[in-house]
Amino acid sequence: MAIDFTTEFREKDAFCRRPSLADKIDRKQLKRPDEFQVIAGRAMGWMVGHRRTVLTAAAAVVLGGALAWGLAAWRNSREDKAGAELAEALEIQSRPIAGEAQALPDEQTFPSKEEREKAVISALEKVRSTRSGTTAGLTAAAEIGFHKLKSGDAAGAQKDLQDFLDHAGKSHPLRPFAQESLGYALEAQNKLDEARGAFEKLRDVGLPARADYQVARLALVQGKPEAKEQLERVARDHPKDVDVVREANERLALAALPPVASPPQAAPAPPAVKPPEKKAKGNKQK
Repeated sequence: MAIDFTTEFREKDAFCRRPSLADKIDRKQLKRPDEFQVIAGRAMGWMVGHRRTVLTAAAAVVLGGALAWGLAAWRNSREDKAGAELAEALEIQSRPIAGEAQALPDEQTFPSKEEREKAVISALEKVRSTRSGTTAGLTAAAEIGFHKLKSGDAAGAQKDLQDFLDHAGKSHPLRPFAQESLGYALEAQNKLDEARGAFEKLRDVGLPARADYQVARLALVQGKPEAKEQLERVARDHPKDVDVVREANERLALAALPPVASPPQAAPAPPAVKPPEKKAKGNKQK
């Protein structure tokens, strides 16, 4: 018996083309207005009825964007100018001293290192005062502290370094150096407890090895009996910090040296003996 594939195919095709329940739902939904169109239509209607409000809000958004862009541009321009002024101030310290090196044509020279140092600090002070609130202004404050500490003005260095640390963010690259320099400035004024606290804060900037070393070194300066043990522990606890380990070992070697004996003082010379005074003989009266 031959099978009529054509008839069977037609029956299957007719069955497949029958509208299903899903097709009926989809067609019914297609006849309804699209939800987005309804919402958009309502929104457009509201906007037409409130044109003044919409225009005012749009103007405010545009103005806000313009102000934000202008403020960002102004800040960038201010930072660029402050950075250029800071670079000029720092460049002064590389200028030659008269008589020590041959200066380039039209290059400023200074009669002494002290005069050059004064010029550097003066230029940095100008950047800090006129460019306050900028990264360069904060950096100038730290640099002033470094220069004052180097020149022996420990009290002035403490003030400037603390000012920098109070306002600079944790990510400022000079923060670790300023924190350690603050400890040295306090130590130079014999404020040893405060210096220890400043050195301890080196842990907050990710330098636990230097914190341990400085605390141990300060204990050695104070003559504490546990100082040598603390220095030895620095080398054991921080073997990967090569520079810190080297400094700790150098301190240990210095501590092991015998104290330098003071030169013997010469015995005081005996007081000179004065010869007895002769009594003057008076004239005898006849």
